[in-house]
Amino acid sequence: MSGAKSVCLLLLLLLLLAAPLAGCGGRTQWLAGDDRTAFDRMIADARQARVVFVGEFHDQREHHTLQLDIIKALRQGGAPLAIGLEMFDMESQPVLDRWVRGEMELRDFIAAYRQNWTVSWAEYDAILLYCRNNRISLVALNAPAELVRKVAHAGFDSLSPDDRARLPAGVNGAATPSYRDFMREVFADHTLDAISFNNFCEAQAVRNNTMGRLIGDYLEKNPERSLVVITGIGHAMRRAVADDLGKTAGVATRVIIPVTEGLLGRINRDDADYFVYP
Repeated sequence: MSGAKSVCLLLLLLLLLAAPLAGCGGRTQWLAGDDRTAFDRMIADARQARVVFVGEFHDQREHHTLQLDIIKALRQGGAPLAIGLEMFDMESQPVLDRWVRGEMELRDFIAAYRQNWTVSWAEYDAILLYCRNNRISLVALNAPAELVRKVAHAGFDSLSPDDRARLPAGVNGAATPSYRDFMREVFADHTLDAISFNNFCEAQAVRNNTMGRLIGDYLEKNPERSLVVITGIGHAMRRAVADDLGKTAGVATRVIIPVTEGLLGRINRDDADYFVYP
């Protein structure tokens, strides 16, 4: 980002800081990542939740730095933590378990990572090594990639009974109206016919549904733990997974989203409890 654009964005954030912003957590807050006092207040508040979503643009290193800072700060509070990952699909959970137990060589784990995720390992190495070195449980949260692709191509109804059996019970392709509105914003500059748009929304809904159910299952089986969820902003935003968790499972959540230039105008203040400028 150029210096001029950075200054403009900072000025916009300062204006937003001065405005009374009503959010889902009572008051949406915007803060700079280097404001340690505000950061510490955010962490103290996040400790009151069972699930903390921390969004990202997958290829933005500063987003992953912020995520690791949040994980470390929450861990210092003493509460047992686990980390939920969009980067691994649910069928790869045994790989994550072996990694955390120290039963996998680094090269083998990197190979497994690359089978799950196309973004460079270097974007996530610090988080995944920190969790392994500190025996912090990792939870695979994504739906199997081939099922997501199948839905994106031909819709949820194209899934066979065997396909659906690979997903958590209750997963469907029903995206909420507010989430579909977000998708329209994302594709505003692209030509997409109605069927393709609907299929894409259903594919995203499958991923959101899967994440929500896997999170709920993990919390039920591990009542002493809280979960930090590392995922793209399109899943971290409150109208994607968090609101459904609160309504169906009564789970207290916080949503933290890093601010980038491309995000402004496509997400609103009700989508997070905290917007952070890294």
